[in-house]
Amino acid sequence: MKKQILACLTLVAMVASLASCGNTSSTGSSDSTASGSSDSTTGTASGEEVVLTLPTYYCGENVGAVYFEPAVERFNEKYDGQYEIKLEEVVEASYNDKMSTLAQSGKLPVLISGGSAEWINTVLIPQKLYYDTKDWLNESGIIDLCLDSSVEYSTQEDGSIIGVPAVTVSTVGLYYNGANYTPDKNVAEMSVDEFVSSLNGQNVAWQTVDNAWTSMLFLTALVANEEGGAEWLQEYDGTKCYDYNTDWMISAVTKLVDIWNQTGGSTYVGKAYADAANDFMSGNSAVICNGTWMNSEFSADGSANWSNGFDGANVHADYYPGNVAFCNTKVYGRWFLTNNYNSDAELEAAKAFLEFIYSPEELETFALTEGCQIPNLELSEDYLASLEENQLIKEQNEKLAEDTLIVPTIASIMPDSVANSVLANVLTQLVNGAITPEEFCNTLTVKSEESKA
Repeated sequence: MKKQILACLTLVAMVASLASCGNTSSTGSSDSTASGSSDSTTGTASGEEVVLTLPTYYCGENVGAVYFEPAVERFNEKYDGQYEIKLEEVVEASYNDKMSTLAQSGKLPVLISGGSAEWINTVLIPQKLYYDTKDWLNESGIIDLCLDSSVEYSTQEDGSIIGVPAVTVSTVGLYYNGANYTPDKNVAEMSVDEFVSSLNGQNVAWQTVDNAWTSMLFLTALVANEEGGAEWLQEYDGTKCYDYNTDWMISAVTKLVDIWNQTGGSTYVGKAYADAANDFMSGNSAVICNGTWMNSEFSADGSANWSNGFDGANVHADYYPGNVAFCNTKVYGRWFLTNNYNSDAELEAAKAFLEFIYSPEELETFALTEGCQIPNLELSEDYLASLEENQLIKEQNEKLAEDTLIVPTIASIMPDSVANSVLANVLTQLVNGAITPEEFCNTLTVKSEESKA
């Protein structure tokens, strides 16, 4: 772990989420066997297995499934006959809406993961829907693994703690295919102009639909390279910005259009993340912007998704021009407990699952799969040996320098409704020439203001 990111993380914390309101209690609702709640209301004292259904997007085609689905299988095997976790796949883009519906009907599951921090701040906390994890975190020892900044951010005025504060941290950068792009130096050491020139006409894997994820990441890098842009992003870390009519935004968006046109952008209009990822893993683009969770896609286990001679061994990791990396620091952790459970056995099942997920063995497996760091865990010799054999994680660690500029992504400082739908819509109009960079920024501002209503 480099000093810069550690210093950054000791100041603040890490992101997670979910969706809307409803009345719940520690005894749960009479019809909580519906989607998102426990399949079993019988405690282990009766000798029957407790089954919890977990709505999540860490399954199916989502990259988070690479670690999570096998982890659930390992948990179910370990607690066979006592506890079982069943996964209910939810599309990531609709996860917040799913949680809102469950909360409004009093069917929010006892265990929830992922989603939007905005829901936590506007519903989960005000409605008192969360289970205070403070005592359990201390009793289990998990608190010792949590980042101090995240513990502080997750602690409420009454001293209660929401969920499991962040234990791991991932810095988001980019990947390039060394088979068709061989830069003379690290991308992070280049200026934006040097990087674009070094591509020599090679494509970048853009996207315009879903949440415009890969395109949004590069836009963030462009903003961070503008005078005043990085400070602006850092200012809104952990909160929301409602004004995008700034010199640095307009300049960054103007450059995005130019770079888009130079790097195959016209062929990516209407494409989603899956299309961008497939384009990269078929050798049709040289660069894709994405987080460390994509590392597993380039191992032999992910080769079923490769085509046209693509080889994951040729993929290299780097950060953005101007020595920029992304990491949200003022955020919550990944997992939360709610007050909606039918028996103490259900709550104990959820706690057992989290204690399993945050065990040293599982954390190391998670870190090797997703390429993240675990600052407060004493790493095993086996993990360190595996790290030496993992080219991408090694590159991501080595290229994260003490002077790397750490900023949040632009989507994370936008109101959720703007980040999840408006941004992609106006980006499509922008690259099609239907609106100007100034109109692009103004629309983001107008829609952000409207989201306050």
